[in-house]
Amino acid sequence: MSKLIACFLSVFLLSCNNENESKSLAKVVQSSELKTLENKDILLQTASFGNSSTKKTVKPKNFEKIEKNILLGKFDYKKDSNFSIVSSKYSSKTIYLRNEVLLKFDQMYNAALKDGIKLVIISGTRSFNHQKYIWDRKWAKNIQKMDSISAVKEIMKYSSMPSTSRHHWGTDIDLNNLENSYFEIGEGKKIFDWLVENASKYGFHMTYDNQEETKRTGYKMEKWHWSYMPISEQLLIQFNEYINCENISSFKGSKFACHPKVDVIKNFVNGINTDFKKIINVTE
Repeated sequence: MSKLIACFLSVFLLSCNNENESKSLAKVVQSSELKTLENKDILLQTASFGNSSTKKTVKPKNFEKIEKNILLGKFDYKKDSNFSIVSSKYSSKTIYLRNEVLLKFDQMYNAALKDGIKLVIISGTRSFNHQKYIWDRKWAKNIQKMDSISAVKEIMKYSSMPSTSRHHWGTDIDLNNLENSYFEIGEGKKIFDWLVENASKYGFHMTYDNQEETKRTGYKMEKWHWSYMPISEQLLIQFNEYINCENISSFKGSKFACHPKVDVIKNFVNGINTDFKKIINVTE
């Protein structure tokens, strides 16, 4: 009889311990949220990856120096464990983003949906070759009717030189429409107003604002372009430290990247809206 009681107590205590562990884990890992564990080396995260909800383990956002090729978009993000495919509920296209970016977008998407706003990702991570395809197509069109410098400046009103696009980093997204006019009336205006008011709560920031108001350099205003600043701000620091003119090459017109009338790193890579006052530390 005593053995039976002892066995019962052992099973009961084991069950209690498992329940307590489950509760503790539930406090650490919440649906669609990113939490840093005590050892600061592991991040457990859950969100919609592809067509299913999956837990992933990734390095925290305060990562060390990364390879130049990643900053330049010369890597296969589809095979990189730091990137995941975007769920079909966010986009009808095959798009990849950094895991943490996707997690935070998931939160923002759900919050927007509750307010009657549907956010659609129409562009995410782009490789060097993808950006080169966009660039070369526009170069071929513009070089027929203007000189090289003028062609470069015309393209760079809205498109980046390969190796200099923030889309290489997996932190930036284009939402809903690629025309500023769409966001000025009707449903588009509702979407934009919601983003201006709420996107910063999830770490997203409109990098290319109205130049006439802020006097920043670089690209024209893009109401559709939003960047996840907790990571992209760090990558920008690394880009400025490790990338120079010699690294921006292998596409038509690349020799003009650091021409005084262009100066792509100073005027375009760093030509962003830096008013981060609303940005909060979204990972704590």
